[in-house]
Amino acid sequence: MSLALGALRRGRAIEQLLGGFEEDGRRGVRYARIQPATDGVCYVTCTAVEDTVELDRYSGLLYPSDDAFYPEDENREGARTIGTAATPEAAIALAERELNADARWWVNHGMLGYEYRDYVERGRPLGPWQPC
Repeated sequence: MSLALGALRRGRAIEQLLGGFEEDGRRGVRYARIQPATDGVCYVTCTAVEDTVELDRYSGLLYPSDDAFYPEDENREGARTIGTAATPEAAIALAERELNADARWWVNHGMLGYEYRDYVERGRPLGPWQPC
């Protein structure tokens, strides 16, 4: 958790793969993101993308606007703003409370593709995700 807090304090985003789901015969995957703004506020979002073979081609989860599960969401990227927090600690707590994120499993922005590849190698399980 100290690494996640350090990244946020330096103005860097963190992300976490939340897991796979199925809805109306379509498979999807969700991930959380905490993005600090220049004014110190941290934005907590959840993105849902369709889990298709196309994601594998792009090393996974790099182009959510192309694979948005809910294309009507803000910015058409499948992201939903969960809320804001005044501190990194409060943002992580918000993600835990609202998204069932785990404080131990945050990765730096740009590293989520590795988590997704692990998810694919483990057979794209449905439900909450736990990294190896």
